[in-house]
Amino acid sequence: MKKEQFLLIIVAIILVSAVSLRVLQLFDKKEIKDENLTPIAVSEQAPVVSTTTDDTNMVDIVIPEQVATSAMPAVSIFQPLAATVISSPLEVLGQAPGNWFFEATLPVKLLAADGEIIVAHYAEAQSDWMTEDLVPFKATLEFTTTATSGYLVISKDNPSGLPSNDASFQIPVNF
Repeated sequence: MKKEQFLLIIVAIILVSAVSLRVLQLFDKKEIKDENLTPIAVSEQAPVVSTTTDDTNMVDIVIPEQVATSAMPAVSIFQPLAATVISSPLEVLGQAPGNWFFEATLPVKLLAADGEIIVAHYAEAQSDWMTEDLVPFKATLEFTTTATSGYLVISKDNPSGLPSNDASFQIPVNF
């Protein structure tokens, strides 16, 4: 009886070890895959796209909608449209990859043209966010400002704080 129990324990340890190693391998592959991808944001309304990889590196890239592939994370803003006049309360509707969300939310900011934060809030996922597919989101921003123009910024939620996990998408707006 003791011999059978000992063998059962050994088999259980081997199985747990094998499963643990496989899970670690999957996480390592995902991290490598994510590090090699440059976040690209695509808007159906405006062909100019802003992609950030950290606070100091902002690049404007023109990407036709057809070029976006499943390997590139795409953010679309349906409301408000780029360069339109907005007012408070502002309803923001769009979609972003599921990995941009954390606990079903992602950060949304309204900035003045000089970079001053007018309002910072969050958007809520409108469907299952634990996917790599695009997830619809919605936010309502209430604000007051004397600025005449600025930017709506949708950011990838980054609870790790690692600059390599930062990404954001912005569209110009007028007040």
